[in-house]
Amino acid sequence: MLVVDDQTAVCDVVADTIEYAGHEIVGKGHNGVEAVALAKELQPDLVVMDISMPQMNGVDAMKAILAAKSAKRVLLMSGEYRSLGVTREEMMREGAAGFMEKPFNVSELFELLDRWSGEERI
Repeated sequence: MLVVDDQTAVCDVVADTIEYAGHEIVGKGHNGVEAVALAKELQPDLVVMDISMPQMNGVDAMKAILAAKSAKRVLLMSGEYRSLGVTREEMMREGAAGFMEKPFNVSELFELLDRWSGEERI
């Protein structure tokens, strides 16, 4: 899995949480441009990404990643998505596999990982 968040501490905590749940982290990024490049290079099963980031926002990065088939799924997260003028429904229509509002409960992330792992290992 690839984790992308412009806040290094958040990126590290999310990655550590995913690893704790038994999943492998193949990389970390800190903006949308890095997300697209890393996804192309690493071909992760899942990208967990913030939507409010410099250089390219997470929604645009998700669209590029999915269009290039660089990842199977993208899970978006944000603490301020309402101020960006995007709704959960729009994110899902654009291809997001899920959305978590920050701060989120770790059990919410575990539930999504477990559900997707039942379909195929990510």
